[in-house]
Amino acid sequence: MYLYRYNDAMKLNLDDLLQQRQSILAQMQSIDRLRRGSLSKQFFKARPPAPATRQGPYYVLQGFFHGKKFSERIAPDQAAQVEQDVENYRRFQTLAEEYVTVSDQITRLPEQSPDRKKNSRRRRSPKSSSKKPPSS
Repeated sequence: MYLYRYNDAMKLNLDDLLQQRQSILAQMQSIDRLRRGSLSKQFFKARPPAPATRQGPYYVLQGFFHGKKFSERIAPDQAAQVEQDVENYRRFQTLAEEYVTVSDQITRLPEQSPDRKKNSRRRRSPKSSSKKPPSS
């Protein structure tokens, strides 16, 4: 899908691409809360001699930051907000990748010209030293 979107967007003109990039920036700017990682629900079984029942859920935010794993317990009344914050982070990451893609397309636009063909330079065959010497 990425290559399709990338190639499809290459057909746009500079004004369209600049407008698209501004739109992406505006969407990124509208995200005011975010948390990296993922939120999971954990349940525990009651210890014997109690009957086998599940206790929980307990919410845990886990992820990586500066190459180190982190884990943070989240209160049940904050779980919905943290889940939304995690989703905002995923959305921000997606928008950041789109921003890079559009900026790359803008950068490549001047390099493209309709009269210039790909591989338009004449190719020379490499000289090989493994040719047989002419027979005498």
